[in-house]
Amino acid sequence: MLGAVALVLVAACSEPGEPAFEPPGVVDGSPAATGDFEALRDRGRLRLLLVAAPGRGGPLPAAGTPLYEQMRAASTFARSLDLESVVVPVDDHAELVPALLDGRGDLIVTNRALAELGGEVARTVAFARTRQMLVKRADDPLDERGELAGRTITVEPRSPYWESARRLQDARPALAVEPRSDLSVERKIELLAAGEIELTIFNRNRLQAALEHEDRIAGAFPVSEEFGIGFGLRPDMPRLKEELDRFIRQRALTEFEPDRRLGDLDTIQREGTLRLATRNDAAHYFVWRGRFMGFEYELAKRFADHLGVRLEVVIGTHDAALRDMVREGRADMAAAFLMRGSGDDRGLSYSRPYHHAVHQVVTDDADDELEELADLAGRTLHVRTGSDAWRIARGLRERAGLNFTIAELPAEQAVSSVLTGVAEGRYDVTIADDHIVRNAMVWNDQVRPGVDIGKRVANRWAFRAPSEQLREAADAFLDQAHRGEFYNVIYAKYFDDAEHIRRFRNERADMAQGAALTPYDDLFKQYAGEHGFDWRLIAAQAYQESSFNPRARSWAGAVGLLQLMPTSARQIGVDGDLEDPETNLRAGVRYLKWLRGRFEEDLSVRDRTWFMLAAYNAGAGHVRDARALAERLGLDPDRWFGNVEQAMLKLSNRQHFRDASFGYVRGQEPVDYVRDIRARYQAYQLWSQDCWPDCAPDSDAEGEPEQAASDEPSTVAVPD
Repeated sequence: MLGAVALVLVAACSEPGEPAFEPPGVVDGSPAATGDFEALRDRGRLRLLLVAAPGRGGPLPAAGTPLYEQMRAASTFARSLDLESVVVPVDDHAELVPALLDGRGDLIVTNRALAELGGEVARTVAFARTRQMLVKRADDPLDERGELAGRTITVEPRSPYWESARRLQDARPALAVEPRSDLSVERKIELLAAGEIELTIFNRNRLQAALEHEDRIAGAFPVSEEFGIGFGLRPDMPRLKEELDRFIRQRALTEFEPDRRLGDLDTIQREGTLRLATRNDAAHYFVWRGRFMGFEYELAKRFADHLGVRLEVVIGTHDAALRDMVREGRADMAAAFLMRGSGDDRGLSYSRPYHHAVHQVVTDDADDELEELADLAGRTLHVRTGSDAWRIARGLRERAGLNFTIAELPAEQAVSSVLTGVAEGRYDVTIADDHIVRNAMVWNDQVRPGVDIGKRVANRWAFRAPSEQLREAADAFLDQAHRGEFYNVIYAKYFDDAEHIRRFRNERADMAQGAALTPYDDLFKQYAGEHGFDWRLIAAQAYQESSFNPRARSWAGAVGLLQLMPTSARQIGVDGDLEDPETNLRAGVRYLKWLRGRFEEDLSVRDRTWFMLAAYNAGAGHVRDARALAERLGLDPDRWFGNVEQAMLKLSNRQHFRDASFGYVRGQEPVDYVRDIRARYQAYQLWSQDCWPDCAPDSDAEGEPEQAASDEPSTVAVPD
């Protein structure tokens, strides 16, 4: 589908400054205390029950392990509610449920299956799925179950791993099972790597974490079906469960780790995505009335359309981060009015120029006009560390011998934020490109441009040096586009047309507290909240369906914001005018909840949501057919992206749909539909001011940054 866009953002809906996360304190025993959400808030503490790892010298799980990340998520949830999180360790998994029911803790944190908690315990939605794996040494050739004769599996007794080992033994009596009660997963990894045990069993997600630092072990094959992992809580805590489920749904849906890719144009066209690194500000990329705007965005999107691929946008906080993303394979190109030679260009190549800019000294309107560089004497230039302005300022002082002070600002701070600081008198003067200054002067009449510095310089797109095919394609595109009608129209829209610039500024979702993301924010919040959805997900779907047009009608008879069929509305008990936004959303969200219920509760939140959306587009029967086909093809039937979506595409082919219960389906439509909604949802979540638990717009958005953001990207998707 041309015109589809995915966005990768540095600031995800997760804990600010996550690398500095401090684990919760540990309490040795806890007085019994029960009660639901309000009781927890009164006590000011959320107590996390987890099994202490024997032999670790402390009860907390090792950093980087699934259990640690689950503890971290629970602590993030607690902190977002102004609660202190503490760990209450127990010695054995069998103690978890009694300790919870007795009131010695509030939440069970475990990397075991939700079903193992038993019927006495309420459970959150699953935030992940995993399965048990038989684990071997890396040099062990074992890869078939038939090769287990004469082998020994060492596991802890009275555990799910023991049960799985015994099932293997029942099928192959020549297999030995050795019980050892002193085992933790960490201990099993140590013993296996050292050759002191032959085989063992633990969960796949724990194996994946271990492989990050231990290459002497490997997975052999799965020994269980997949199962859901979540938190356990007392059954008399419905409000806490509601809040946790909301937290898990939003956190799970916005977390996405992009793969690194180093291919050239042939790889991009084969995989169907062009990944652009840029910044979130008025010149490059931003959200406005639910739509995605920006000069670099529109130009790069036109290039992606020209190539016949989707656009993915990677947001970085400064030019050095953008170049790094390209070098490291997290993006294919960078576009942020970059100059060749103004930063670290190792491993990069550049396109032909597509824009020329001149650097200007900028002050406020109350200042004496700066007519020549000598007027900088005695002044203070406020510039972002490592930026072009920073390099120019240093050059002026060293080469021209001008006597002024350089005040370094954070590299992550937006240029627009620096200009605001100058206009408000917090900073003295700064340096910025003339087109950025023109944009700023529209929404801030206190900004005054001063003397130009040097000649006009060329702005170019950056690529990895080996990506010659892509760079050549970009040069050919820019030769045609530069200064053509499309180029001139979008350039004027962002840098010359004052009316457009004011509208964008005043109605950007990330610019001010209370700014509307969509025309129907309140309705989305009301009806999404009633059924446990994040309102931004429903908003993203509504944009995909109708572009927020309540009177939209499809050729098939679908009506309104969510393009709901009247028969579907009646099916879930809603009558009325479906062109009325409130009626449409009440019916549509209720129908989504019904569809969500067609899929297993212990599926991961993420994949259950994608299955639900695919079913909204293509029907639940076709999704079930695709899951069944995925399993026959050796794909994972419980995961949408890269698995069931691939099977859905094949249901357009006769050799596959003839055996499907619901027959032929235009598989590309639900595949694009889910990808586009995921994209837009994750961008909406990041740019809106209502983020659970505590995320904020990217620090490169306009305004004073609250903290420096990480350069590690997370992915969200955004359709055009």
